[in-house]
Amino acid sequence: MSKIQLRIYDLRKRNQIGQKELANKLGVSVQTVSKWENDICMPDISLLPEIAHFFQVSVDELLGLIPLTGEEYIPVRSGEKEYWEQKLNYLVASRKSFWNEDYLQFLIERVWKIKKPVDILDCGCGFGFMGKLLLSFLPEGSTYTGIDFSQNMIEEGKRFFEKAGYHGEFICDDFRKHEFSKKYDLVFSQCAMRHINEPQKFLQKMIAQTKSGGMVIAADVNRELESDGLYIDGLDYHELCRRDGFRKVWEKEFACQGRDYAIGMRLPIMMQQEGLTDVDVRMNDKISFVLPKIENYEEKVVSFLEANQWEGKTSIQEEEELVQSFINHGMDREEAEMYCRKQRNIQSFVSQNKENLTYLHYRGLIISYGWKK
Repeated sequence: MSKIQLRIYDLRKRNQIGQKELANKLGVSVQTVSKWENDICMPDISLLPEIAHFFQVSVDELLGLIPLTGEEYIPVRSGEKEYWEQKLNYLVASRKSFWNEDYLQFLIERVWKIKKPVDILDCGCGFGFMGKLLLSFLPEGSTYTGIDFSQNMIEEGKRFFEKAGYHGEFICDDFRKHEFSKKYDLVFSQCAMRHINEPQKFLQKMIAQTKSGGMVIAADVNRELESDGLYIDGLDYHELCRRDGFRKVWEKEFACQGRDYAIGMRLPIMMQQEGLTDVDVRMNDKISFVLPKIENYEEKVVSFLEANQWEGKTSIQEEEELVQSFINHGMDREEAEMYCRKQRNIQSFVSQNKENLTYLHYRGLIISYGWKK
């Protein structure tokens, strides 16, 4: 049974109506309205249609079971600096499950056929994970520049490169606004455009920073493919893949702020539209298959849990904030609460079976690339 979350306070504020005016209209005391708004008690069921009619909403909207029509949309902040300043641990954990190194080497040597040293620009570089990986297979003499607006990421990137014995330049700035002093042979991004508004503008800036004859590579995901790519032995796969309401969320985010849940699928079309030549697409072959007694089992499980935020427990307040965010983005309350229950069940299962987990995880990373004329 979905939790009821009366929206009387929100509706009053939206319509600039005081508690006294509402109380007089309904024939109740101001104290009663205050108790409704503070979850001390509920209106009599016979009053619900009258309250809903007064505010010109449905009873389901009044009870917080579905989004309020015309409610102000609160954008996702994942394309902003402040969001990523707190996400270093997540990024470090999640990058470990993205690439088979032999496949990246195959792409560089056999598909992209990079035979000479290149200058790389990594757009939204995080802590430089892809930079280190690329430099390990690119011709000797290649250079790396990474740009990210998170100071925490940039500082970690410098430490990461120094520890690995690599040299690279790291710039702390917003790639979309930064004025570069040079252009690059290879301009790369991984999983940056899934998080930002209007990704085509990001792609346009990538192309602008590419030398004539240079290459643009963008690796990103499609959220629906990603949602189907997890299996944990002992849990119902059908339940793991359920994404009730998420299509509504993705469509609303796309419509309201240009955040594209299907960017991985759309990128090659965008590249073609922006004038790149010989545009093509590859699917990353990385699938994480982890079972007890394999090498580095504990490390892999810890990274898996951190990357999916299944370490620890979510408080009731945090869960309700998440439900409200989903409702604001198009889900109804039942769909939002179903997702939270699924997350609780997964958290509980993995915490109880941490020493004996078997799982398969496929990220569905789509790699699009083309050359600038």
